Amino acid sequence: MKKIRILLAALFLLPCVQINAAEDSLPITSVEDLDARILAILEETGAPGMIGAIVYGDEMIWQGALGVANREFERPVTPDTLFRVGSISKTMVSLSILKLVEQGQIDLDDLVSDLAPEAGVENSWEGSNPVKLVHTLEHTAGFDEIHFRDFAFSDPNVTTLQGIEFNNNSRRTRWRPGTRMAYSNIGPAIAALALENVTGMSFENFVNQEIFRPLGMNTATFFFAEGVAASYSADDTESPYIHIPVRPSGSMNATSADMAQLLKMFIGRGSLDGVPLIQPQSLVRMETPTTTVASENGLQVGYGLSNYTTLRNGFIFHGHNGGIDGFSSSYAYLPEAERGFFYSVNQPNSLAIRRINALIADFITRDITPPDSTPIVEKSESELAAFAGTYEANAPRIELIAGVERLIFSTVRAEEGKLVLKPLLGDEIELLPVGDSQFRRADDAIASFAFVTSPDNEDLLQMGQSTLMKISPIKAYGRLLAIVYAGLVLVSTVVFTGIWVVRKLLRRSWDIPYLRVRGVPAMATAILALYAYLIVAMLGGSGVAEVSILTVSFWLVSLLLPIVVGVAGYVVLANYERRQQVGIAVWHHSLHAVIALSILVIFLISYGFIGLRTWAY
Repeated sequence: MKKIRILLAALFLLPCVQINAAEDSLPITSVEDLDARILAILEETGAPGMIGAIVYGDEMIWQGALGVANREFERPVTPDTLFRVGSISKTMVSLSILKLVEQGQIDLDDLVSDLAPEAGVENSWEGSNPVKLVHTLEHTAGFDEIHFRDFAFSDPNVTTLQGIEFNNNSRRTRWRPGTRMAYSNIGPAIAALALENVTGMSFENFVNQEIFRPLGMNTATFFFAEGVAASYSADDTESPYIHIPVRPSGSMNATSADMAQLLKMFIGRGSLDGVPLIQPQSLVRMETPTTTVASENGLQVGYGLSNYTTLRNGFIFHGHNGGIDGFSSSYAYLPEAERGFFYSVNQPNSLAIRRINALIADFITRDITPPDSTPIVEKSESELAAFAGTYEANAPRIELIAGVERLIFSTVRAEEGKLVLKPLLGDEIELLPVGDSQFRRADDAIASFAFVTSPDNEDLLQMGQSTLMKISPIKAYGRLLAIVYAGLVLVSTVVFTGIWVVRKLLRRSWDIPYLRVRGVPAMATAILALYAYLIVAMLGGSGVAEVSILTVSFWLVSLLLPIVVGVAGYVVLANYERRQQVGIAVWHHSLHAVIALSILVIFLISYGFIGLRTWAY
């Protein structure tokens, strides 16, 4: 089913669309030139269309409407075309909550168990670290991301509570709330439910009354509306319109004019045309992360109340991005410079998004000077060496792939008055000291990395939306080497199986001594290969959240795999005394195959892949 593939792509896109380095080096001097350059990008990358806006102060200086809104009917994008803006919807949740805070109806430190007990949050740290409203907005409750079955859901009439209840997996905290950030679509929906309980209004009606109307966002809506642009997957097929269960987290539709009004309010520090929507201090709070260990120790870069901080070429941007049904959107603004932009593309075309993002960001900063950078402080080699070590991912957004994330560890070393962060895959990052435990990159204005200690006495490296934990290098490299060893042994099993099968065919005899010692591990390897193939087939868009021949086959094969590996281990060990007759090399290779298979099965069991019923997950 294509919509699963589309939404999974959007899910991974959300935290990754940042304001990246420009690929279009020629400077842009006018909005007409900007229009032409973006249109060229759409044509070069095959992206269908886009809407956009640039705001300086209280004036929209550019309104983009380029390409097509519907390829089948050749309908062009116009200034009135609605695009889906995905997780930008979360902005409305936090603005709404902040209005209630100003009115004294709610507090960010109120407990979710008091505000919305029906949400069914499970928290092992309830006595010492209860989940607060602020945690649901800053994504620091420890919730897992929504699961497969949520992506298969599409009901325009679902209520906020029903959408939350439909999710039966993500409302359990995975670590002590208020220590780490991990993006999750369930949190803002719980905040919206709390709003409904306090106000007696539906979330959507509250937003219409308190946000959209006062801001003049006249066509913005959380529901389907005629005229919404069609969107297209990466293979250019049209994507369906999906009515997601957690509507407050991602269902908003808007025009570029609607989003320009929102930008004007942010630039006006809470006011539009002299009329206040929220107080300036509320906006500052929205832009400031407070509930990670690093933010409690002064790190300003991160995720506030539905608001990212992004550093680019010395500038400090605030904003949010989003992806849904193939749409990719982003807004960002510079409060001090009173400038901001928005765009949305109706295809998850990463090349087009990256280039458009950089092009617009460079355009609005072309004639202004970035703020002074936080000065570097001198640190001794011994002070820096205290931060050196091996670090693994420690706050996965998606628990199901946490094991894979932990395999790709990073190292930190001290070098000539600075630290060097080296991911296992990727380029080195030089970190310059700007405080006791805070660091920044050379081009950044402020610190975006902090070495901190958690309440559980863990050594953490927190950077924006990521948390790494210091671990033993023996554990990191040992785990990686075990997986590499297992992979190489199993590849050799396939190769050797092919060799002896060919040899026996040439001899035209199937009288193979102790065939089971060779054959059962080879059979287990074949089942593992089938298991891997089924994963790829499901994620390729064949209905991962539905009961089907494919998903049931995957479930049955996942249960069969450890059984066959266990049988293979028994067969090999039972023939230990006969290894001379089997052949010493053959027996030892079969033993290594069993060990390799066992390593992989233990890994799969540890992270919930064995017995996984994807249609119920």
